[in-house]
Amino acid sequence: MPKSFDRAPDQPKLRRRSSMDAMEFLNLLLCLGTLLLVLLIMVRWNMFDINDKAEYDFIKYFSIVLLALSALGMFRFDLGAKRRAHEDYTFKMKEYEILRTKWLEITSKKMEMESSRTLESMNVVKAGQVVVQAASKDEPQAKMENE
Repeated sequence: MPKSFDRAPDQPKLRRRSSMDAMEFLNLLLCLGTLLLVLLIMVRWNMFDINDKAEYDFIKYFSIVLLALSALGMFRFDLGAKRRAHEDYTFKMKEYEILRTKWLEITSKKMEMESSRTLESMNVVKAGQVVVQAASKDEPQAKMENE
């Protein structure tokens, strides 16, 4: 709600998605962690001490499946963020229309009041008669003497 109605309200902007929530951030960390794990396992460095081929394949396939699941989770969170952004935009747009309508009403009333004031100041007294009396020569001297 604006503090004053001296200017038109700002129209809301449609954003592609809303901000990231905590669960989405944790899922992003899981996705990046499993991607790093998959890359480290595929390089086959000796720091993991994996000697058995079956154990290596199990860890490799498990981490690939975990990466795929976390990537699907990221896709799902992104769809939810897009939906929330669209709902937020429609809500803000409804509020904007209400505020804009009120602002237009207030502005039109203000313009009507200003135009009525200018018309009142421009009105000429038509019914009244103006009587001008000729000043006598003694009257200016009498004014000077009174002062």
